[in-house]
Parts: sequence; C-alpha cells; structure tokens
Amino acid sequence: MIELVLTINDKDGSYTAHAGVVLASIFFNTQQTINVHIVHDDSLSEENKLKLTQLVDVFHHNIFFYHVTVPGDMIEVAAGVHKIEYWTMASMYRLLLPNFIQADRVIYLDCDILVNMDINELWSIDLGEHYLGAVLDQGENLLEYFTSLGLNAELYFNSGVILFQLNNIRNKQNWYGEMLNFLRDFPMMTMPDQDVLNAVYSSNYLQMDQRFNTFAHSELDLDNKIVHFAGDNKWWETDSPAAPLYNKFLAMTPWGREFTPAPVSEPEQANIPPEPPAPEIQPVEIQLPENPVPEVAAPAPEAAAPAPENIPVKRRRRKRRRSLRLRIISRLRKKRMIRAKYRSIKRIKLIKRLHVKKKRALQLRKKKKALQLRKKKLPLVRKKSKHVMKKVRPKKSTYPLKRTS
Repeated sequence: MIELVLTINDKDGSYTAHAGVVLASIFFNTQQTINVHIVHDDSLSEENKLKLTQLVDVFHHNIFFYHVTVPGDMIEVAAGVHKIEYWTMASMYRLLLPNFIQADRVIYLDCDILVNMDINELWSIDLGEHYLGAVLDQGENLLEYFTSLGLNAELYFNSGVILFQLNNIRNKQNWYGEMLNFLRDFPMMTMPDQDVLNAVYSSNYLQMDQRFNTFAHSELDLDNKIVHFAGDNKWWETDSPAAPLYNKFLAMTPWGREFTPAPVSEPEQANIPPEPPAPEIQPVEIQLPENPVPEVAAPAPEAAAPAPENIPVKRRRRKRRRSLRLRIISRLRKKRMIRAKYRSIKRIKLIKRLHVKKKRALQLRKKKKALQLRKKKLPLVRKKSKHVMKKVRPKKSTYPLKRTS
C-alpha cells in the first residue's frame, strides 16, 4: 500500500483542481492501491472535498482528510520570518507530518507536479536509517544564500518531492525544537519550509535520482519522470509544453467535463457483439419501403401475408441504431474534450485577470496609506503673502470722550 500526502491551501478555489490533476496523473500510471492523505485548512470547501473523494473512489483508492492547525509556538516563531506571508502558513504542514500521519513512511508531493511514471518505483526505494529521500535542488547562483544560512550547497535538496521515513524522524531527539530554533535564528530566509528541512535533515538523507524530481524547461523529455514546474510557468498554463498532458489528466477528474463514474469501462462499449447471425440478412427486402405504391396496388391481400415473417429486417435496423449510438457517443466525447480545453484556457485567463486586479488594488492601498502617512507627518503651513495688508481694528480707548460745547 502506497502512502501519499498532498497539502492544500485553496484561497481562490482553483488550487484543489491542480491537486486533483496530480492525483489523476498518479492513478493513470500506477496499478498499486494508494492511500491519499489530504492535509488542509479552512480554505478547502466541502464541494472540492467531495470532488476529491469522487476522483479517488472512481480509481478504487482510499482518501483521508486532516484539518491541521499549526501549533502556537511555531506560529509565533514563523510570524517573524520575512517570506512567510508569500508562502503562507500552510507551507509548514509538511514539517509536521510525523505528528499526525500514522504511517511508517509517506511520499510528499507539491501540487505543481506531473507524475508521468509508475510512482511505485519511488515508493520501493529503501531508505534504511535515513530520515528522508530527496533530489538535489536545481536552482542556480544560490551559494551566497546557502552560506548565509549555514547550509551546505552540495547537499541542499528540493522539497517538492520527498520520501519521508517517519519512524526514523520520530526517533530523532528534539527534531521539532531544531525547526523552531532555525526559524528563530534566520528570519530573513526566502524558502522557509525547504530551508528548515535542509537544516534539520540534510546531514542524513538519501540523494535520489534526478528523474524523481526534474525541473521543467522547454526542451524536456517528459517520459518516465516526475516533473516539477517550480518556476513561474506552471503546467496548467496554455504556453507550457506539458499543457496537453494537463488537459488529458484534467478530463479524468470531476473538474473536467467528460468525467464519468467508471472511465475504465468506456472502451469496451465499442465491442458489442451483434445478436443475429450475418447469413439471415435479405438485402432485397430492405428496399421494399422505397417503392411502396406499385407493390401495394398489384398483389392481392394474400401476398401481404409473408411480411410479418421477415424478422431479419427489424434486426438489421437495430444494428444500424447501435452503430449510430456509438458514433454519436464518440462525437459527444470529442466535443466535450474541446469544451474542456476551451474552459480550462478561459479559466486560466480569468485567474490571471483576477491576479492583476488584486495587484492593482494592493498598489492603490499602498499609495493611499503612503499619502495618509505624509499628511500626518507634514502639518499644513499657510504662507502669508508679502503684499497683503492686514486689517487692524481700532482699539477702544479706556478714557471716555467728553463732548465740548
């Protein structure tokens, strides 16, 4: 039994669909039964939770949901980390897997991953006494950054695909305290979860082959690999080289139009055996409806008697109807695939527009705040013109004037 973990923080409602496509790519290439563990917060809606359950049930696997809240001491320490708002507090979930996942070992995957191989190959790797198995990070020009955090650049691994040996981690003394200390000591880190994992476990981990976590680029061979779209160009975008594969696996999920409860049995519908044998067909009698006038007028009523005996005519009509049904079904499937592709492109454009609107709204808020701060700091001083004459009111004399006659 393969144990698989995905973490979900879905603020806009679209991230869960990407997680579903990752699962579909795994189910399509793997025959062994999988236990799927979904670690999430309040942002996962009941509708998306139901769709994930439907997807896993269709492929005859198991699913478990974990509503996780980060411990108070970790929230307090992580709040001081510079980039924690960019990555969200949900990025800390993978650090806490030994606390609530009861399995001995698990595979952790990010949701920007394409699994184009049998994941059992990754699962069957023997970790021995190592804490985890991971692939060296393929980022460039990060030597100064690693040295500033006290990390070894030659051992630094990527956290998008990890095979955790949870029992070995639980046996490590103060593994949780080491995480808190690193978060506290280096608040200017840019990749909090990945840096923490390297700081605590890089001294004792197994370096796996690069095909288990290959960074995507334009001229990449996608066969028999786990591809990580770690950059800005994700595989669900239209200009990505893996976009056709994304649409293929999206169609297997409840977020795709042509999702059906039993996708495995669809190809068998084309091989329906005919009920009657072929020699009984009489092609001459099929053409009788084309010239009804001369044949009805000439013969006597007795000649019309053999008509009900022509049973093969009705059977042939049934055959034609069945073939037409299959043609209609295939046409409908093609139309649904085209619609799904169009809808996915349209959805991506809408997400991009929303993202741009949010950016603009944030910029406007920042400008307004800056203006308000300036107004508070600089009090308005009215300058008096040199050429303005001041009006002076005459002072009242304290001595009363006596009228002289």
